[in-house]
Amino acid sequence: MLNQHKDRRSQQQEEADNEAEKAISMGQVAQGAAAYDHNTERESTRAVRDPYHSLEFMVTWHFLQQLLPPTGLVLDAGGGLGRYALELCRAGYEVVLLHPSPRLVSLARETFAMEPYAVQRRLLGSAIGDVQDLSMLKGDHFDAVLCLGGLLTHIGSSTGRDKALSELVRVARPGALVAISVMGYLAMLRAILVLFSDDLLDPSLQALVSSGDTASATDTIRHFFRADELRQQAESAGLTTIQMVGCEGLSTGLAEATNALGQDAAKWAQWTQIVNRTCTEPAVVDMAEHILYLGRKAERRA
Repeated sequence: MLNQHKDRRSQQQEEADNEAEKAISMGQVAQGAAAYDHNTERESTRAVRDPYHSLEFMVTWHFLQQLLPPTGLVLDAGGGLGRYALELCRAGYEVVLLHPSPRLVSLARETFAMEPYAVQRRLLGSAIGDVQDLSMLKGDHFDAVLCLGGLLTHIGSSTGRDKALSELVRVARPGALVAISVMGYLAMLRAILVLFSDDLLDPSLQALVSSGDTASATDTIRHFFRADELRQQAESAGLTTIQMVGCEGLSTGLAEATNALGQDAAKWAQWTQIVNRTCTEPAVVDMAEHILYLGRKAERRA
């Protein structure tokens, strides 16, 4: 009886711990949404403000075009201002857009309102939501699922990240493409060298340096990934890896040189070809500022 009582207490404690971690994770999502809302202007220009920052979208779109089905229904989870959703709708796909930030979702709707009706009607829905809980969406439903721009990085709890990955896979059709991007751990360490080297011995940086976990100045919890860590977690969620990509490629951490090169159209065209050709090299992937995972959900067995 005593052992049974201990087992019940252990189970109750485990359930309580899980609920506590879930609450923490949900709180981190709320913090992330608030940070997105607070930094709307920065977010709206992040992917287009200069040649260096344009690489993330350019390289990601390059690989999506290769792997997406010719037509279909796409979930853009964490799609923010709708940059990918807009390109997808222009290309003929139907899209559901979801993001935790009410402000960014509202701005995405405004952007779509300026598009031709043929593009507008392909955006089937735009909702405020948490990628950790997609219970409003049916399972095995989408022909492709995207979670881009590093949204998983803003989920500080490992349980929350596992739940998000599980949900992304659940709503994808068997055989569907699932594309996920995160912020890279090694690129973050290089950023410390460039921007915060004077604080390298500060105790507040030790968790970040040792584990990749930190809270930003806006209290947004972040987890920076190694490439193999992302691959293992995606495969554990039920995906088969197709490719991994370093979105900024060989330009990672070299914004000034990249932007200077971007002033010459011919040189920029040559450089982007080099980036696209080399961005799947394992060393380049692991060093990238944004790491893109491309996988497929397993086909249903007959």
